[in-house]
Amino acid sequence: MELNSKTVKKILLIILLGSVAFTAVQNYDRLFSFLGHILGIFSPVITALCIAFVLNVLLTALETKVFKFMDNSKRGFIKKAKRPLCLVLTYLLAFGLIVLLIAFIIPDIANTFIYLAERLPSFMTEARVWIEDMLEKFNLSQNLIPNIKIDWTAVASGIKAYALSYSQTIFGSAVSFTTSFASGVYNLVFSIMISVYILACKERIGRFMTRLIDAFAPKKAAEAVYHICSTTYQYFSRFIGGQLTESVILGTLFYIGMTIFRFPNAAVISILICVTSLVPIVGATIGVVVGFLLILITSPVKAVLFIVFFIVIQQIEGSLIYPRVVGKSVGLPGVIVVCAVLVGGNIGGILGALIGVPVSAVLFVLIKEAIEKRTPKIKE
Repeated sequence: MELNSKTVKKILLIILLGSVAFTAVQNYDRLFSFLGHILGIFSPVITALCIAFVLNVLLTALETKVFKFMDNSKRGFIKKAKRPLCLVLTYLLAFGLIVLLIAFIIPDIANTFIYLAERLPSFMTEARVWIEDMLEKFNLSQNLIPNIKIDWTAVASGIKAYALSYSQTIFGSAVSFTTSFASGVYNLVFSIMISVYILACKERIGRFMTRLIDAFAPKKAAEAVYHICSTTYQYFSRFIGGQLTESVILGTLFYIGMTIFRFPNAAVISILICVTSLVPIVGATIGVVVGFLLILITSPVKAVLFIVFFIVIQQIEGSLIYPRVVGKSVGLPGVIVVCAVLVGGNIGGILGALIGVPVSAVLFVLIKEAIEKRTPKIKE
C-alpha cells in the first residue's frame, strides 16, 4: 500500500472515527444525557414532524381522491383553494375525533371508577352472596370461599392519614405537574402550528432538502438517501393506513358482537377499543379492561362473558386480521409482523410496538434489495 495523501486521509479518518466511537462507549451515560437534552430542546419540532407525517396520510387522501376534481377547474383560485380546504378538513377531522373521545368516552370511564369506588363494599358483599348461590347449585362446599374481611373505615382513615402526612410532597407534585402540563400544552400548540406550515409547504420543503443533499453529498450517497427516505415514507404511510383499517374492523366486530349478545354500553366500549387498538396487538386489551368494568357494574355474569368474547375476538384479530391487513399493507409476512410488534414492544414499550412493524418493513425491503444486487438472479 502506498502512503499517498489519499491513503493517509483514509487512515486518519478511521483513527478519528474509532477514537470517537471508543469515547462514546466509555461515556455512554453522558452521551445519552446530552442526546436527551438535545431532543428536549427540539421536541416541539419533532412533535410537529410526527403530527405532519400522520396527518399527511389523510391530507393526501383528500387531495388525490375527494377533491381531485378541483385540479381540472379552469379557474385558478379554485386550484389554489384545494390545499387550504383539504388542510382545514384534515385538522377538523383529527380534532373532531379527539373531541369525540374526550366528550363521550372519558366521562363514562371516570363515572365508572367513581361508581365502583362508592359501591365497592356493597359490591363485594353481593359478589360473595352470588358465589355462595352458585356453589349451592352445584352442591359444593362454601368453605371454598376465602373469608376476607375488609375494614373500609380503617382503609379510609389510612388514606386520609397518608394524604395529610405527605401533603407537602403532594402539593409540590401538584405544582410540578401543573407546570409540566402548562409547558406541554404550550409546546403542543406550537407543534400544531408548525405542522400546519409543514403540510402547507411540504413540496417547497422537499425541494429545499433535495437541493441541500445534492449540494453537500456525493451523488451515490444522495441517491441512497433518497431511496431510503422514499421507502421509509411509503411503508410508514401504508402502516398508518393499515393500522387505522384494522382498528375500524376490530371496533366494528366488537360493536356487532356486543349488540348481538346484548352487552351494555356497546357503542362506548367499541369506540374505546377502536381507539386503543391503534397500539398493535396489545392495545385493545386496555379498552377491554375498561369495558369489563363498565359492564361489571351492570351485570357480573355479562362481564365474565365479555372477557370470553374478547378472548375469541383477540385470537381472530391477532392470528388473521392484523397480520393480513397490516402485514399486507406493508408487504410483510404475518409471522414477521407479530415478531416485530413483540420485539419492538420489549425494546421501546408502546412507541416501540407502534413503529416496530414499519421499521421492520423498511429493513426487510432494503435487505432484500441488497441481497438481490449481490446474488445472481435464478432463471425459472
